[in-house]
Amino acid sequence: MTVVAFSLARFTPADLSEFYEIARPRMERGLWAGVARQTSAEGDQLLVTFPHLDRPVFRFERDRRGTYTLWFHDRQGWHSIGSGSTSTDCLSIWRTRPARVAPPAQVREAY
Repeated sequence: MTVVAFSLARFTPADLSEFYEIARPRMERGLWAGVARQTSAEGDQLLVTFPHLDRPVFRFERDRRGTYTLWFHDRQGWHSIGSGSTSTDCLSIWRTRPARVAPPAQVREAY
């Protein structure tokens, strides 16, 4: 039996699942217009578009070294807003953070 190594330049099924878990509710609410995938020997990319905008706004990619990077595009160009050795690390910026609970008010004892 021959085992073929999975290319480091491609998203794994788990990576795609992780991304679409984040993307699906945003698309359902109309915040994101869609997602397009571009794959080449240099890497794999998911491009996020917004409604009424003719260019991608976010780019999630995995390069040929296996590094994940999340990019934001403003009018000046692409800016890295996240990176990591796993898709979970890279996409953590979009994960809902638990609400902070204010510490209980300190009670002063009367002496």
